[in-house]
Amino acid sequence: MQIARDRLFGLTAIFALFVTGCGGESTPPPSAGSAGGTDSGGGTTMSTPAAEPSNSGIPPTASISAGTPSVPDLNSAEAQAAAAANQREASAPPEKGSPRWLILQMTQLRMQPFPETDDIEKQRAARRSRNQEIVKLAEEAIAKTHQDPELEAVFNVAVHRLMESLLELSLQGDQDSIDSLFSFADSFYKRDPRSRAASESAYILARFAHKNAEYSGQQDVRYLQEFSRQARSFAERFPDEQQRAVELLNDAGATCDFHGMREEAILCFETLRQKYADTPQAQQAIPALRRLNLIGKPLDLGGPTLDGGFISVADFKGSPVLVVFWSSQAAPFVEQAANMIATAAKYEAQGLQVLGVNLDTDESAIDAFLEKSRMSWRTVFHTDPERRGWNHPVAVHYGVTTIPQIWLIDADGKAVTTSIAPQDLDARLAKLLPTAKTAAKPAVNAETK
Repeated sequence: MQIARDRLFGLTAIFALFVTGCGGESTPPPSAGSAGGTDSGGGTTMSTPAAEPSNSGIPPTASISAGTPSVPDLNSAEAQAAAAANQREASAPPEKGSPRWLILQMTQLRMQPFPETDDIEKQRAARRSRNQEIVKLAEEAIAKTHQDPELEAVFNVAVHRLMESLLELSLQGDQDSIDSLFSFADSFYKRDPRSRAASESAYILARFAHKNAEYSGQQDVRYLQEFSRQARSFAERFPDEQQRAVELLNDAGATCDFHGMREEAILCFETLRQKYADTPQAQQAIPALRRLNLIGKPLDLGGPTLDGGFISVADFKGSPVLVVFWSSQAAPFVEQAANMIATAAKYEAQGLQVLGVNLDTDESAIDAFLEKSRMSWRTVFHTDPERRGWNHPVAVHYGVTTIPQIWLIDADGKAVTTSIAPQDLDARLAKLLPTAKTAAKPAVNAETK
């Protein structure tokens, strides 16, 4: 993947400390922060080069057989003696330089406290030094175990430690570590596609893509595309890793959706729906897909209004319509409301109409906001308190999880887009509606106002 080989311009230092026990599971990354809150915010397909890790001495295509050890009679004296010998061996200190000794050294390194200092650069240097040492120890342990089926468990722990440390170094912007992260993941997959090492390294690589998408996706869509690709690749290669696959697909779909990457979001949510249909995340993907697939289709949207009437997109037939999901309690909307109201008014001469869908729970809060902002948008607001907020039928039906959310419907009632960022509203309307003064479209009937 070309973006992984480029310098991570603009990526701030992120310290992902995943402290686990020897052989423990990695801590999953946080899900996309935009997916369930009120925060708002097609390129070339990239592929990962199949480079081999340097200085590891590991044949990437080595094949390991699990073997079938004989099972002794547990009642025999030989079995009891063998068990006692195994116990002594397990409790004895590992020989210096042995794979188990190397694992112990890595564990001790991760448990060591960092120097107490307020100097950020010194903190980064200490973390970097520790991770670099763990990488060396892990590479040595892997080289000594990758061809020995009896040491597969030790090998897997070494792989986990290696990839976690490379992840932390990569998130600090170390290009050599980024290259190694991709190269090792490719090598472990070639060695044995069904191994724990293959799935573990692929999962950590996907987490790296997730962090990049989360922190830099708005500046460069390639990070979003890569996270989508890595999530779908993990689900395709390791279908039995359901928990991790579902997590990655859901996070990638939500992150791409939040940033307006419609096609990538659809790919992730569709994969989730098809491969893991029985999961709650797959069920939640269905309304999101319904919204994402609206483009070019007639929109059926309406509901009760604040004054007890009923309003629908169909009432605006013949005029372009902005559908704005908003709440007086959502800071991102409140901060941008004045500009959005002024921008919409600017295009009234071109016949633009606005239909709000309010997701407040308290009617008095709406009244106070309308009086203060002088907003005149006709607004859908449910009369049943149990069907307000995120439980609003329209929000539930279309998987709306962020506020504000702005859709544009053309004069024929068909959806043009369901992902206009507030800061892009003026530019999008200028492109879609003529700036030259033209005759306004017929006004909406007074009874619908």
